[in-house]
Amino acid sequence: MPTPLSRLLLLAWLPLAGGALAQEQASTNRATDLKERPGFDSRTVAPLASGAPVKVVSRQGGWTQVESGTQRGWVRAFHLRFEATVVTSSSSGGSLGGLTSIFGFGGRKAPETSRVATLGIRGLTPEDFKNASPDTAALRKLQSFRADRASAERFAKEAKLAPVTVAYAAEGGGS
Repeated sequence: MPTPLSRLLLLAWLPLAGGALAQEQASTNRATDLKERPGFDSRTVAPLASGAPVKVVSRQGGWTQVESGTQRGWVRAFHLRFEATVVTSSSSGGSLGGLTSIFGFGGRKAPETSRVATLGIRGLTPEDFKNASPDTAALRKLQSFRADRASAERFAKEAKLAPVTVAYAAEGGGS
């Protein structure tokens, strides 16, 4: 038989567990394919339309395993838009809350908790960066495409390209 203390702890834990146990909601930000495995060469399970709602199951590199209706598969993480989840607190910051606002420190409060999904650079993991090594052959190949000013001007003259002056846009945008 549960004790009153264990019932109280269970009641206090349930609201916290709901958020932790719920699957994260997302939607596709473009038409994409639901793949059988995380990879471009994997078999397509089904096409997903832009804006299709999905539930996130897991993540692996730049791929995310999702459920869409009755189907489960993998999509590129960049093809998903995640719901923003920000929880703010209405507390005054304790007994000093009123005092700090008098002196200008209690203005806008940052959210107490927030959740931000980031992918890093094109889905690379910290392990990918740790295990990275320079590719000197690729660097040499890249440098072979470099052109100096004289050869660029010669190419432009032979191709009969005309110089064009483009005005910078005004700072601050607008029309």
